[in-house]
Amino acid sequence: MSYLVLARKYRPKNFSEVSGQDHVVRAIQNSLKQNKVHHALLFSGTRGVGKTTIARLFAKALNCLEGITPEPCGKCANCISIDEGSFMDLIEIDAASQRGIDDIKELTQNSQYTPTQGKYKVYLIDEAHQITGPGFNALLKTLEEPPEHMKFLLATTEPEKLPITVLSRCLQFNLKRISENEILLRMKDILDAEKIEYEESALSIISKSADGSMRDALSLLDQALAYEDYKLSENNVIDMLGLIDNKYALSIVQSILSQNSEKLKEQLEQLDSKYPNYNDVLDSIASITQEIAYLQVLDTSKVDAHTEVVELSKSHGPEIIQLIYQIAINSKRDLSMAPSTKEGFTMAVLRMFAFQLSESKTSPKKEKVLAEKKIKKSGPLENGKSEKYIISSNNWTKQVAKMNISGAVRQLAANCFFDQIDSDILYLKIYSENEHQMIDRAVDDLNSYLINHYDGFKKVLIQIEKEDGDTLAGEVKIKNKEQIIMNESRASSDPVVQEYVDLFGATIEETK
Repeated sequence: MSYLVLARKYRPKNFSEVSGQDHVVRAIQNSLKQNKVHHALLFSGTRGVGKTTIARLFAKALNCLEGITPEPCGKCANCISIDEGSFMDLIEIDAASQRGIDDIKELTQNSQYTPTQGKYKVYLIDEAHQITGPGFNALLKTLEEPPEHMKFLLATTEPEKLPITVLSRCLQFNLKRISENEILLRMKDILDAEKIEYEESALSIISKSADGSMRDALSLLDQALAYEDYKLSENNVIDMLGLIDNKYALSIVQSILSQNSEKLKEQLEQLDSKYPNYNDVLDSIASITQEIAYLQVLDTSKVDAHTEVVELSKSHGPEIIQLIYQIAINSKRDLSMAPSTKEGFTMAVLRMFAFQLSESKTSPKKEKVLAEKKIKKSGPLENGKSEKYIISSNNWTKQVAKMNISGAVRQLAANCFFDQIDSDILYLKIYSENEHQMIDRAVDDLNSYLINHYDGFKKVLIQIEKEDGDTLAGEVKIKNKEQIIMNESRASSDPVVQEYVDLFGATIEETK
């Protein structure tokens, strides 16, 4: 007995089995239910999302012996014939090979004959965009006013190549890519029906590799089952697809952020021994840093993420995470220009490491110079401790401008204004429009900086205020407005400008 591949064996036999195209199925079933079926339908979308399958189900619903129905019975002679591909009134045309004017003329001539088995004669034209220009011209009249017994179903992956005259004559349905979760659920149903053992993590890898195509997913599933003697495990699927376990990319990111050069060297050597696709590894690094950045904005307790990724999101600033992500994305473009993909990838990782080094470390000599300058500037007190500055409402904005902070912490400080110091607590306020600046990590870092560098309080509290206060950001905005007003005043009082205003009836406009 010949083996029937999973994609064909488990092709949907009714509309309820179609995955991920509810918006199309619902519209078609409603038209069938009301018996208001358009004579020409166009199904567009990428490969393997169900264009031809839905078209065949539509033909079954029209020709089912139980009558036009939103769900064909699947048991009558007509339904079985369509499933087996032997129904005479469903004519499938491959426009990749039957695309010329002679082929289309033959189609239009045969369309005049009434159906032999069913109620409707259905023409299913696959890859319709490949029909030639003269072929489309020969089809237009029949497509617009076909005989009552005839329906046209067109399927294409490139609808933009169809003439507008064809598009205007069809009811258009755009099929979307199928989600990874829907592909995974469909594969689980199939494997359960086949009574095959599997690891769900292996199915996750296949569904991701399918890139939204159910047919691609089932073809990969067939290949994986053959590779493993009809068992499915994560490790074997990774080997079959030539993928690299995400743990390698995560370890590289951890080594970069921790500045562990020895461990990074060891990981690069281990990675090279796997003969990886370095473009995919850069994708994995970018995905990991994106997840870290995502966790830095959201409450980690409400997100399902690996413990290692959560720890990285808490222990490192968003600036360096964004930088690593950007390097990973840009380096993909440079791989083709590198002497080899391995060298291009290694250079990308070293660039990530180098930028992190410049952010987090300085040479011992430089550290010594900076320490001496700091001591010289502050000077020791009698108790041996370094001098701390005093902060108040009068000097708050000036002190913020001098603070050695950056990124989200500086943005937060610049939008805060001084309220009071009471019972060893510094009370700051922030305008409600800037509440989004209060990221937990930024608040903690600002609190630590203020307590360590200023005297008179042991705790900092930031409260939200509806009215704007005296902030550094506010001062900058006021200065900008004052400058605009001054410029306008100068322009209006300039005798040369006034002469042009009077002579030409001109007006003075503000420039931004």
